[in-house]
Amino acid sequence: MKQLIIAMLFLLTLPLLAGEWTEYYFKFQINDKSELQTLTQVISIANVKDKTVWAFANDDEWAAFQRLGYTAELLPNPSSQAEVTMRGSGENAKLWDSYPTYDAYVAQMYAFQTNYPALCQIIDAGTTVNGRKILFAKISDNVATHEAEPEVMYTSTIHGNETCGYVLMLRLIDYLLSNYNTDTRVQNLVNNLEIWINPNANPDGTYYGGNSSVSGARRYNANGIDLNRSFPDVWGGATQTHQIENTIMENLANAHHFVISANFHGGTEVVNYPWDGTTTRHIDNNWFIDISSDYVNTARQVNASYMTALYPSGITNGSDWYIVYGGRQDWMNYNKQCREVTIELSTSYILSASQLPAYWNYNYNSFLGYLENALYGLQGTVKDAYGNPLAATVNIIGHDDEHSKATTDPACGDYIRMLLPGTYTVQVSAAGYEPQTFNNVVITDGQKTTLNVVFGQIIPTQEISLTAGWNLISLNVEPSDLSVGSVLSGIGSSVLQIKNATQTYAPAVASYFNTLSSINLTDGYWINLSAPATLTVTGTAVDPLSRSINLQTGWNLISYLPENALSVSSALASVSSYLQEVRSITQIYIPGGGSNTLTTMTPGQGYWIKVSQPCTLTYPAFGK
Repeated sequence: MKQLIIAMLFLLTLPLLAGEWTEYYFKFQINDKSELQTLTQVISIANVKDKTVWAFANDDEWAAFQRLGYTAELLPNPSSQAEVTMRGSGENAKLWDSYPTYDAYVAQMYAFQTNYPALCQIIDAGTTVNGRKILFAKISDNVATHEAEPEVMYTSTIHGNETCGYVLMLRLIDYLLSNYNTDTRVQNLVNNLEIWINPNANPDGTYYGGNSSVSGARRYNANGIDLNRSFPDVWGGATQTHQIENTIMENLANAHHFVISANFHGGTEVVNYPWDGTTTRHIDNNWFIDISSDYVNTARQVNASYMTALYPSGITNGSDWYIVYGGRQDWMNYNKQCREVTIELSTSYILSASQLPAYWNYNYNSFLGYLENALYGLQGTVKDAYGNPLAATVNIIGHDDEHSKATTDPACGDYIRMLLPGTYTVQVSAAGYEPQTFNNVVITDGQKTTLNVVFGQIIPTQEISLTAGWNLISLNVEPSDLSVGSVLSGIGSSVLQIKNATQTYAPAVASYFNTLSSINLTDGYWINLSAPATLTVTGTAVDPLSRSINLQTGWNLISYLPENALSVSSALASVSSYLQEVRSITQIYIPGGGSNTLTTMTPGQGYWIKVSQPCTLTYPAFGK
């Protein structure tokens, strides 16, 4: 058994509302990276460089780790090493070279909502083990309305002692709100996205030593559990006990449709992309490399040596660094198809407060650029023929798997599929409909390609309001059953008689007197009712060009087939040379007459038309 070497010991043993436990921070050597797959299920690995591993553990984990026989060096707890400058709730909230007390944090979040009510809402997503709030700032131009636009999310400090992102997210909220009226880049983001920002996902860890300081911050939550090892694991690895903070994040993700997100950490500097729990590459591996590199390269325009602590590129596949089970990144990508990365912002866990402004300068353009990914790629809506949003799946043929396909937001029917530039075949599927396939869909870098999809067809319906007594009507929708009884079934109890120019039907008389058995769509009809009613006919829209009406010399009782109202002269232009007179039930039109009361022909009405000789009436196509 290897000997445990204690080089330096600084263990925090402050009491918790949820119980007492010790946090161990240590490093040790491994012989081969394959050992990490077992170790990650025993302790909380925080960093691996070459064959050196840095990790955290609670009491049970430490005991289990000791049984594995590694020689470990206990290290000072990171919260004991930082320069911590605090500001209270009564101080200037824009002292960005300080950390807020817990009360100052809550006050600052709600002040954003108070100061920018049209742009910001504070969402209390839930309460931690020790009763602190997990707060989100929701930012959008119409913040009170859920719109058909991508939802994006930033969260930080799921490890309570990784606090750089905590202050930077507060500053980002302030930056978006205070610059909205003057900065076109900010306006573009706020106007076209729904932005959710959670500065602190583990306030119990950050304020483990009390609400007045982050100097006692710990990695784990109040129960001594690593919240980034306790999400439901998708790879079959052992995870820590699921916590209320995990449930809060899962409930929020399930209630919304986040399409891209980032989880901000500290302890090194690198952008970590999926997967964490398997060496298999994500279907969109090259896309993740591209956006991760963009983040790093943008930051390096300010500090050329930034994010070089682990890899020259500043990026890594998660499993290439070390395996993680129960992490949020894989849960979001695998279960919610939300493109999430993990961004390690600083080599210090608790960054010295005086350095916070510098790290803002390194990162803020990258923060904006990462969100802008949600403005590009393939986007659109999927709806039915009546404009109702559909739950649908967008599949890139020959590329996607079950966990990379985009889905629509059922509330609005909008979707986004972020892709590298190229030409793709896209299949869109919705329950109850045949899938639709679109070939040669071109994606261009830094641009949005719009593809709106409609499933089904509107079933034409004609509604004709009828009064008690006689009405003169016609149909321009063809039902599947043209029998008089079927057409009039909805108003049958009110019908006294219906007739055209030569036939009649009256429900109350013997059947052998009834000569009208079915409706002819080119005829007009008199219908007599005992009470007002609405005749509703559903079927197929009639194309006027396919239903010419043969007219005889003299009077003809005809239907009006166009879907729109037209002037009499436009509607009857095809017979204008022979037209002598037109009558509705109450109005009259005579060509060249100076006192015509009938000027417009409308759907649902029947008309008497008098012509000088036999001719054929053809209405304009679809009322045009």
